[in-house]
Amino acid sequence: MSPNEEGGRTARRGVPFHRLLIPTVVAWLFALEPLLPGAQGDPKFVIDEDVQAFDISRDNATVYAVPRLKHVRRLIIERDDISIASAAGKIRKIVDAEKFMPFPPPAGYIVDSLAWSPDGRRIALNMSLQKAPPGFEDKEAKKRGNLGEEEEETKPLASVTGGRVVALLDDDGHEIKVANSKSRFLEEATRGTWLSDDATVVYQTGGGPYGIARVRPADGKVETLFEGHTFNTIVWDAKRDRAYAIGEGIGIHRGLALVRLDLLHEVVTEIAHVEAYQGALSLSPSGGKIAYFEDGDYIDVIDMTNPSQNVRIRTGYGRFEWGRDERHLLLKRGPFEKSNILLWVGLYDGSFASILHGLEFHDFHVAPDGDLIAVTEPGKRALKAYPLP
Repeated sequence: MSPNEEGGRTARRGVPFHRLLIPTVVAWLFALEPLLPGAQGDPKFVIDEDVQAFDISRDNATVYAVPRLKHVRRLIIERDDISIASAAGKIRKIVDAEKFMPFPPPAGYIVDSLAWSPDGRRIALNMSLQKAPPGFEDKEAKKRGNLGEEEEETKPLASVTGGRVVALLDDDGHEIKVANSKSRFLEEATRGTWLSDDATVVYQTGGGPYGIARVRPADGKVETLFEGHTFNTIVWDAKRDRAYAIGEGIGIHRGLALVRLDLLHEVVTEIAHVEAYQGALSLSPSGGKIAYFEDGDYIDVIDMTNPSQNVRIRTGYGRFEWGRDERHLLLKRGPFEKSNILLWVGLYDGSFASILHGLEFHDFHVAPDGDLIAVTEPGKRALKAYPLP
């Protein structure tokens, strides 16, 4: 999945929403609710903070980021705390923003997304850096000498993006450095993730189409994978050391193709020809199925054992994740940054059912084992975790 599709805080591409509301679906929403998987009742735990990004590990631990804003004269600088909530809701802070990026200089960072390693002991922190406007520190020095203060006070608040990077942490918040690197972070990198050996990291490069790079922090060796190939969108299958991607001219036939990428041996295998791709590429928990939006209305589901017999279902565009049985998708319709209700979509019976009493949520993640769903509320974005039957 590309940065335009990740469950972080970056802006998403707009999508036409003609035919978004389907009358028959609206009529079924609440009538079918008791018949499909759902999450009801009281939450297992609540994090009453402004949770902007989060991810769930294989052990149902939730790592999450909470912004801390600092006012520096005419600047607002953000730096995010990182905490982990256990499956029982016990919380411990692993990154204190003030210590992770001390002040001065006037610099900050925004956590776009977080990714657990397959063993649940390491984290890839995907961030956008902030830096002050050019000359800001020189002007601050002048102000300490009482020069030009009145003129500067009239200027508006400002912050300047300093690039996309990946930071690597263990589950106690200690930074994992890349050997022999002159940089603190993996620079010009997005959507970093650990592979199954918990010693190798892969990440996207470029602004789209995307390349893939691989690094072992212990020896500092950085390699560009699949030289000469770029991909429109990528979804990691980290625990199996592979990825799936859609791109132009990378398959046997002309046009778009869905391919499997062996991230250790750099082997490209075509899975299926793709007629059209709108977004939201998503891999099922078993790695046996993959789904994406063909257009603004239809989800295409490909079974890897029989790629030519895909399932297509009309849902309206949005963001979705897989249910444990891999026969249902959990869908939030509409633009990714907008709140909406969550719907279980039956892939093989065409059913629709809302969960959590039809309340709206800003974001959600289903745990890897399918036993838990975490949601953030509109507004403050308090996080609540519910069991899934």
